[in-house]
Amino acid sequence: MQSIKPPETIKFYQLIKMSVKPSLSLSPAGTSTGTYVGQGFYRTIEEAEFNRTMEALKDTEDNSYHIFELEFPNPIL
Repeated sequence: MQSIKPPETIKFYQLIKMSVKPSLSLSPAGTSTGTYVGQGFYRTIEEAEFNRTMEALKDTEDNSYHIFELEFPNPIL
């Protein structure tokens, strides 16, 4: 039996709110549920998509929301 090797990289997803009024601004949006990663950061694409939907539903202005996939080297290696 052999141990499972850790992945070389880890992925996070970031939800960004883009506001155009009164000027262009970018900011993290949403809050992470479960294991806290940070404001606007999610461990799965499903969680990021869910929070994008929730943010868009409660938005009263004409903001847009974008999800970015971030890949980092695994700090364990």
